[in-house]
Amino acid sequence: MKSLVVSLTAAVLITAAATSAVAVECAEGVRHAGCVGREGAVEVRKPVAEPAKEVVVAPTKEVVVAPEKEVIAGPCRIVDGRRVCR
Repeated sequence: MKSLVVSLTAAVLITAAATSAVAVECAEGVRHAGCVGREGAVEVRKPVAEPAKEVVVAPTKEVVVAPEKEVIAGPCRIVDGRRVCR
């Protein structure tokens, strides 16, 4: 009796699984790609690659570096974070 119940349960589960199976086929071509399933088909057109645009870089302006000030060594010292020369 147990084996009959188990067999019938297994048969019902297999039948239910077989009816809910979804088969989808997809393909990719040169210009199109698409999929076909139980509910219908979908087709997508691939985008066309545009040629690369030229990149123009503007010339940089000339940088002028000012000469550094000459440091004169003298009786200077730092007091409270300030430079004091006397």
